[in-house]
Amino acid sequence: MTRHGLALASALMLGATAAYAESMISPEGIAASETSVTVGSVTADKDGYLVVHRTDFTGTIPGSIIGHAPVKAGDNAGVSITLDKKAEVGTKLIVMLHEEGDNDTDFDAADKPATTGRGPVQQIVNKRKTRDQRPASSVADQGSD
Repeated sequence: MTRHGLALASALMLGATAAYAESMISPEGIAASETSVTVGSVTADKDGYLVVHRTDFTGTIPGSIIGHAPVKAGDNAGVSITLDKKAEVGTKLIVMLHEEGDNDTDFDAADKPATTGRGPVQQIVNKRKTRDQRPASSVADQGSD
């Protein structure tokens, strides 16, 4: 009886762990253009939003919000975020996960950044040009794993 109870408790704990994956933005598949940012994969603990921030002069501190797109709790693939303002070559952007804070369907001040033990769930995207002068982007992993 004890062995069965222990096995059942272990199975329930494993299931609970799998059901609540930590929020993260994968650095793979992130691309920035002048007018949008596409995120290949994001996992969210709660419904919320992927939010694009301009950065300060250091390129590491989030500044004004220039776009957002909704995400559902769980795994989300191919999320496209339309930018309200163009991202010029050389611009660093922060893609940050925000959690729905007031149970509505509008991104607003109540929707705070999602965090893990390492800080906000985010990725820094560098809007740059390639050698053949076509727009491209690169990603710096920032606290989302």
